[in-house]
Amino acid sequence: MVQSLSLFSQEGKNVADTLLVQKDSLLTDTIRVRRPSPNAIDQKVTYSAAGYKKNDLVRKTVVLVQSAQVNYGDIEIKADSMVFNMNTNILYAAGRIDSTGKKAGTPVFKSGSQEIEAGELTYNFKTHKAYAKNIVTKQADGILHSQYTKLLEDGTSNIAKNTYSTCDADTPHFYINMPKARVYPGEKIVSGPGNLVLEGIPLPLVIPFGYFPIQTKKAASGIIMPSVGQTNELGYSLSDGGYYFALSDYFDLSLTGNIYTNGTWLATAKTSYNKLYKYSGNFSFSYANNLSGHKGLPDFSKSNNYKVMWTYSQNAKASPSSTFSASVNMSSSGYDKTNSYNVAEHVTTTRASSVSYSKTWEGTPFNLSASMNHSQNVANKTVSVNLPRISFNAGRIYPLKRKNSTGVTKWYQDLQLQYSSSLNNQIDTYDDQLFSNKVWDKMKSGFKHEIPLSLQLRPFNNFSISPQLSYKGVLYSQKISQRWVPDYYDPDRGKIIPTVVTDTTRGIFYGQAINPSISMGFNPQIYGTYLFTNPDSRWQAVRHVIKPSVGFSFVPYFEGFSSKMYRQVQCDTLGRMKNYSIYDGNLYETPSLSSRSGNVSFSLVNIVEAKVFARNDTTGKANKVKLLDNLGINTSYNVFADSMKWAPVTMSLRTTLFSNLNISANGGFSLYGMNSNGTTIGTFLYAQNKQFMRLTSFSTSIDFSLSDLLKGKKDQKSSGKSQGQRNQDGMSGPGMQGSTGSEQQDAERGAFDQYGYSVFDVPWTCNMSYSFQYSKPGFKSSFSQFLSVNGSVTITKKMALTYTSGYDFAQKEITMTNIGISRDLHCWEMNVNWVPNGTMQSWNFTIRVKASVLGDLKYERRKDYHDSY
Repeated sequence: MVQSLSLFSQEGKNVADTLLVQKDSLLTDTIRVRRPSPNAIDQKVTYSAAGYKKNDLVRKTVVLVQSAQVNYGDIEIKADSMVFNMNTNILYAAGRIDSTGKKAGTPVFKSGSQEIEAGELTYNFKTHKAYAKNIVTKQADGILHSQYTKLLEDGTSNIAKNTYSTCDADTPHFYINMPKARVYPGEKIVSGPGNLVLEGIPLPLVIPFGYFPIQTKKAASGIIMPSVGQTNELGYSLSDGGYYFALSDYFDLSLTGNIYTNGTWLATAKTSYNKLYKYSGNFSFSYANNLSGHKGLPDFSKSNNYKVMWTYSQNAKASPSSTFSASVNMSSSGYDKTNSYNVAEHVTTTRASSVSYSKTWEGTPFNLSASMNHSQNVANKTVSVNLPRISFNAGRIYPLKRKNSTGVTKWYQDLQLQYSSSLNNQIDTYDDQLFSNKVWDKMKSGFKHEIPLSLQLRPFNNFSISPQLSYKGVLYSQKISQRWVPDYYDPDRGKIIPTVVTDTTRGIFYGQAINPSISMGFNPQIYGTYLFTNPDSRWQAVRHVIKPSVGFSFVPYFEGFSSKMYRQVQCDTLGRMKNYSIYDGNLYETPSLSSRSGNVSFSLVNIVEAKVFARNDTTGKANKVKLLDNLGINTSYNVFADSMKWAPVTMSLRTTLFSNLNISANGGFSLYGMNSNGTTIGTFLYAQNKQFMRLTSFSTSIDFSLSDLLKGKKDQKSSGKSQGQRNQDGMSGPGMQGSTGSEQQDAERGAFDQYGYSVFDVPWTCNMSYSFQYSKPGFKSSFSQFLSVNGSVTITKKMALTYTSGYDFAQKEITMTNIGISRDLHCWEMNVNWVPNGTMQSWNFTIRVKASVLGDLKYERRKDYHDSY
């Protein structure tokens, strides 16, 4: 039953005023109106209890016992027992000790979104203040224990004898002892002096004051506190400090920086953005002023470095007909070496970026794509940039094919027409010249478009004939002219050397050509199958697929079908002439050939597959397994070449063994011999030394997961053993569900082997790869081979080790190695990272609190790689 108390206190009953009201100047009435006392509460109070309930009208008190509840406006108080004094407007609530000795029914105070649980609670309905003992409240990631709390009418609270911790254990592993503090719900906790207590031991780590921001769903701007460090090379430092701007619900901005006592500094601007069903990504720009050595001494050096990173991902629902994406990773060659602590960025020497846009028009064959691309090698400092690259294409159009045609298609109806165009601006330079005026002198610009008209005929199976007539046009901003200079002075060699000199003329130049061509191809497939007759064999069949291919292409040369784009120039002192194109060295090829062209290509592909039953198979279905993914050989013959008509013979191999071991190999062979200088000549090698081919290049790579290989063998053994045990024990009768009593005991104790020892089963991974490259175009050969390994070991459920290493056989040294150990310490985490060799020789040890609100509560020791120079 719910009862209500009067709106007025007892004092209001003895207060009255007399008002005289005159009616028509003839009658005077005296009306007594009672006014409430200024100490009265302003809203109705309702209360209820499931057990004992007593109203004492003499003492003006209400006693509630067992599941008591009081409501006052938006305030709700629950407790096991309550006493409400109507004279003082004060409510006292407390819990009780149950039969198990634990306290039950502790008071719970709720006002709006704020909720606290206390050991005892006293609330004044008039002043809207409360006094509580032994409160435990959760503030964001932290838990606040307060012995004494005074809730103020503005929603804040003063607390005394407090502890703050992000550990959720019953007995916290650590806490910050704060004698006095003030809590601003949903915003912050501000405290006076405090100290850290670890495992119940007070530590002499005293803070003069504490500021603990309470994270909410809405981001807020604020200061990013820097971390203090020191290195022998750079001196003392303040790192990653700055300011965070919560600009809107869709994007933010952080400005951070590092500063060192030797004068080095680094500034970074970073923003993240995300709009649901629209886009997401981030952008960052860093600029560093790096100083090394001692100013005024020979070892002093100064460099300015930068790094730009940008990612943009468009949601597929945002615009189905157009897409925009960005992935930019661009930096100066010295940035990662002097500023990055990421081992992968020191090992990887290449960077690539792409910003692309594509558009399709539904119901039409047209599509548009545009991109800006960047690639660089930080080892040799070369940079290649496309600004921009635009393509506009029209898909296949069949002009002779009727719409909604039925029946057999006529051969001429397969005539198809296409259109493709491309515009490109390319810069090849060095990274220190990328933002200078010199870069425009190295820019190459070009435009090309092509309209092919083709027809494919299939006289019989596996044979096709494809005549084609195409129009090609190119537009360039430069062309060249070559001349023979017999008395040319070479400044590099310091003497006169007759040579061909190339002159470049800038402007707008257009070349075009109409190219007829015809190509033919024969691509049969040959199958061979071997069936195993042994019924006990796991092998059911092996199939060999052979795919030979022969192709022929011919491009005639007709005078007048193209603009004049070829010239002749003397190329040696003997007066011999050679052809060259005025568009050589541009972005696209010359639209036409200088002469007719005929080429015959040969290729042979082998694929070997098998059907094999799994071990202990009960399904009766064999699995399809590829024994040889590809074993191919390719070459070609140039019909109209003056010499060396046969192209190099290339061979390739690719296979996967045990579903895990990936093997690939490639080789190149030349059919021609060499002169005394090691240059390939037009004489066949067989005529020189009775050998058919000579190896000019070879490469192979092997990669596999050692852990998966060994795990597979272990699973097979355990599977076979389990099958044998089941057959031996015969535990499949009624009532034998699950395991025997001894097996259940073993399961409770853990896994044991047949000798009674605990099985050592630690989760681990190990990935290995080996690569070998060999090159011998002449008499001199070169090779390189690497072995790399990486993986992890889960030592315990809360402790893991990761590693990355390798070996360079050519340099006879171990490549950069990285070993890391991580340990989960419940509310803390520990990390150890060690790079024992390479340019990043360093180590660091960190133990920190997991919660971000106490992110600065950590202990860190490190040896910076800058000190290894």
